[in-house]
Amino acid sequence: MEKFNFNYDKNSDDLFVYLEGKKSKGAVELGNFILDFDEDSNLVAMEILNVSEVLTKILSKMIKLSNIKEVRMNIINFRNMDAIKFKISDNKIEETANILIPHIREKSPVLKY
Repeated sequence: MEKFNFNYDKNSDDLFVYLEGKKSKGAVELGNFILDFDEDSNLVAMEILNVSEVLTKILSKMIKLSNIKEVRMNIINFRNMDAIKFKISDNKIEETANILIPHIREKSPVLKY
C-alpha cells in the first residue's frame, strides 16, 4: 500500500489525500468521493467530502480526524469494478476499508487536450 499525504479541513469536513509531486490529468466524482488519476490511470489523489459521516459508514471504529497520522491506499482491479483499499490510522487505532468504484474504461474527453 502506498503512503499518501493528507490534509483535513475541519471547517468543511473534507479530507484530501494525495501523492506528493504527482499531477492529476482527470477526476471522477462519485458521491462524496472525488478521485484524481494521472495519465496512466493511477490514483494520485482522493477527496472525501463530509468525511466524518462517510467514515462512520465504512469504518468499524471511528478515528478522530484531527489525530490522523497516516493514510495509505491502493487500487485493486477486478472484473468491471475497482476497489480502493483505504487504510487510516492514528497512534492507537488502524482501520482498513474497501471502497468500490466502477472501472473506468474510457478516458475523459478532457484528456485529449
